[in-house]
Amino acid sequence: MLLTKEVEISMNSRNIKHFESLDYIIPRWIDNRGREKVRKDTKIIVRVNDLLDGSSAKVDIQCDGCEEVLIGIRWYNYKRYVRSNGKYYCKNCAHKLFGGEAYRQNKLKNGISFKQWCYDNLLKEDADKLISRWVDDLNIDKNGNILTPKDVTYSSVGINGKGYWFKCLDYLEHKPEQKRISDLTVSKCKGNIKCNQCNTIAITHPYLVKYLKNKEDAYKYSHGSNTKIPMVCPDCGYEKSMSINTLLSTGLGCPSCSDGVSYPEKFLLCAFKQLKTIDDLITQLSKTTFKWCGKYLYDFYINNIKSIIETGGMQHYKENKIWNMSLKETQENDKQKELLAKKNGIENYIVIDCRYSDMDFIKKNIMNSELPQLLNFKESDIVWLKCHEAGCSSLVKIASELWNSGIKNAPKIAIELKIDRHTARKYLKQGVKLGWCDYDSKEAMKNSFILMSKENGRKVICLTTGEVFDNSVKASKKYNLKNSSSIYHCCKHICKSAGKLSNGIKLVWMYYDEYIANNKDLKWYNNIQDSKYRKIICLTTMKVFNTVLEVQKEYNIKNNSGIYSCCEKKRKSGGKLPDGTKLIFMYYNEYLEIQNQEPLPL
Repeated sequence: MLLTKEVEISMNSRNIKHFESLDYIIPRWIDNRGREKVRKDTKIIVRVNDLLDGSSAKVDIQCDGCEEVLIGIRWYNYKRYVRSNGKYYCKNCAHKLFGGEAYRQNKLKNGISFKQWCYDNLLKEDADKLISRWVDDLNIDKNGNILTPKDVTYSSVGINGKGYWFKCLDYLEHKPEQKRISDLTVSKCKGNIKCNQCNTIAITHPYLVKYLKNKEDAYKYSHGSNTKIPMVCPDCGYEKSMSINTLLSTGLGCPSCSDGVSYPEKFLLCAFKQLKTIDDLITQLSKTTFKWCGKYLYDFYINNIKSIIETGGMQHYKENKIWNMSLKETQENDKQKELLAKKNGIENYIVIDCRYSDMDFIKKNIMNSELPQLLNFKESDIVWLKCHEAGCSSLVKIASELWNSGIKNAPKIAIELKIDRHTARKYLKQGVKLGWCDYDSKEAMKNSFILMSKENGRKVICLTTGEVFDNSVKASKKYNLKNSSSIYHCCKHICKSAGKLSNGIKLVWMYYDEYIANNKDLKWYNNIQDSKYRKIICLTTMKVFNTVLEVQKEYNIKNNSGIYSCCEKKRKSGGKLPDGTKLIFMYYNEYLEIQNQEPLPL
């Protein structure tokens, strides 16, 4: 009921004509030009029923339900909520009379229930599943009535406007969550309810949980969260704050025990170790192996398929403030690396998209690349979880564990981990600081010299020339090597060769007793010998050549990749004679094995 009868209001250009039309007298004055005007501060008293509907004048009202007096209600609000019969109710009375249960029942009469919508729009199997997720104990209205799917409309916003309670059927331990069914019934959703807890890293990326200091955070955040939370290194206990999104993209990057090798590189290295089709794998290919590499480093080189494999991190696809080059500079650098490699006989240059340090993401990109075809493997041939564990582990920790297991030799640990021996020593020194091993660099060097001096007394054979020497010292003098240690390292398979002949052919060594024990089988030697120094026979002309360079000069062939491909049976020929006759090539040692012939004269 409206209590206020009259109010005082200010005159303005919007209401002057309205009140004058209702015969209200508004004071005016005449300016120096003889015009009638109304002063800005002019006020008059009017009847409330004569007010404009949009007026902001304040009135007092008595609720027609509970009779509570409401002071200072804006006139436009009164006009908005007054009933057609002239009655006005406060918020609580209006909700009891026209909202809540009454409103819901009215909507149900004019619409359809949530349950009916499910069976009208979804497959029966999906509808049953959705209805079974409804939690009766929690879906209760303000009056204490239990609500079921048939008691609410399909467009309802739910309890307190936050939706209704649904449970997770996949993980019963998950707490029920409120979902708006009005959001579930839109065409793009079609009844699909996703449990928020099922999107947390505890479910989607459980292997990241070990990095969380507070394990309960695993059920609060998803893998795309940018919220910084406390992290801890599972190896050394170092603590730092970072987001889960960053952890997934770049790894923890522990400054205490980090090995400096990225997750994707360790992931791929472990995968390659599991494959039997790889004969010779080189990590971090550089000018120490091939001079043409120059300033560039390549992640992996597989000799038997003449392939370079690169792992492309986020900086290769998106601007990264941490990276010291812009995206444009990085991509230009990538192009130059690839052109240089292909110009120098690399037949396959493969880039694996590793912008996310995620097992499933990298696995998918590996299987979609050329690698499965080149290396002849299937997805089931690799234990991917093992690759992930390797990616998450620290090589510092692994090197220390190998040392503690009894491999008291840094070069041997380097061979095991497929890394440089200097890097292996660096990791062991890092392990000492962390208390993971008892490596002593001076003692290890001393023991290495003692072992080397003993080994230097063993007979060695040069597999390149077939010469046998009483010891490595005499062999080093014969070929003008600075010392015998390089021959020792070659015999121990720490390096591939030691010294060169005058024509550039590399010298490969082996302990003579091991050579005899292997029944003089040199197949493994042919695999580790650099292809460009292997003898080649032209089956078209039956000429034998010491190196591929000699073949190129003889037949005026500009690119050697065709010759290699022909020798490795990837193509039928590797060049042509002036008359158009195709040239067929083969590695000379393989030709002798097939023909069982004596060597042809060069």
